[in-house]
Amino acid sequence: MSVISTVDARALFTKQLIEVYKERVAPTSFLRSFFVNKESNTKELSIEVQRGTEKIAADVERGTEGNRNSFSRSSEKIFVPPYYREYFDITDLAFYELLFIMNGEVDAITFSDWLTDVVEKLAMLQDKIERSYELQCAQVLETGVVTLVNGTNINFHRQAGSLVANAAGNTWATGTVDPFATLQAGCEFLRTKGKMAGGVVNAIMGTTALSDFLNNDIVKARADIRNITLDSIRQPQANSLGGVLHGEVTAGSWIVRIWTYPEYYDDASADNNSYINPKKVILIPDAPKFVLGFAGVPQLMGAKVNVGAGLSGQRGAYLLGEYLDERAKAHIVEIASAGVAIPVAVDQIYTVQPVA
Repeated sequence: MSVISTVDARALFTKQLIEVYKERVAPTSFLRSFFVNKESNTKELSIEVQRGTEKIAADVERGTEGNRNSFSRSSEKIFVPPYYREYFDITDLAFYELLFIMNGEVDAITFSDWLTDVVEKLAMLQDKIERSYELQCAQVLETGVVTLVNGTNINFHRQAGSLVANAAGNTWATGTVDPFATLQAGCEFLRTKGKMAGGVVNAIMGTTALSDFLNNDIVKARADIRNITLDSIRQPQANSLGGVLHGEVTAGSWIVRIWTYPEYYDDASADNNSYINPKKVILIPDAPKFVLGFAGVPQLMGAKVNVGAGLSGQRGAYLLGEYLDERAKAHIVEIASAGVAIPVAVDQIYTVQPVA
């Protein structure tokens, strides 16, 4: 049986922690699958925004100067992402005294099991942060405002026309109301205001909205919800967990894919909170221009507290830390992240509430 000295175990733990952690496959999330990851090592994130047009060129007489064009300035939007930091004290875990305090040796299998246990705990902490990012995406898609606990809420200022609440008597539970017209209006907004490309739109429906849709007299009369396979879906959505595909319908000139997302999260106020408002429907293009941006997190340059960090700091979605707190008599392992969901093309979201 191979053995490791307790002196070597301390150095190997710091070195191998990042290697074992990188081998872990992070859980996928349905709403995040519509956002492309973008990483930076700066404190702030910036995007350039310039609304496009679809003007046509007017013909001119030969020999004339032609039509002069001028362009509006693009605006730079700067965001300071919220900061997440989760940690635990590994002195509370089994075998700590054996590995780091007792004089002698420990077998390699025990050391490997110990390292795996620490990484699994770190993975649980990362999952907490990833649920927060999933909630950010949900908030952007529902209201356009990322609501924070310890910071200033981030408002992306969605157009009023992209946030629609059906009036009483004009809900999908009313048999004479046409849900396909509701979906078509959303598709037209995405095309005319959001300048989306393509004719396929994703409709993420809340549970009540889906029930009213399926039970609507006009929908039942058409009865043309087509079943499709995930092979026909874009890879990020096909590979993500949680989203349930119910089929396709046509709404005017567009094809609408109907999804639900029956996933939940717990917070300080309540358990089993739904990411998607049961009464609402969110429409987004097949390939929206959304970004999940990660900024740099606070770190001491060149210090060993950040596992794998160099003099220029570590760049990435998550930063691992491991250090000894002599005052608290604790051996701390932590994970930190600073990210925010950014709808770069903010007009490529249409939210409607077809439920009373």
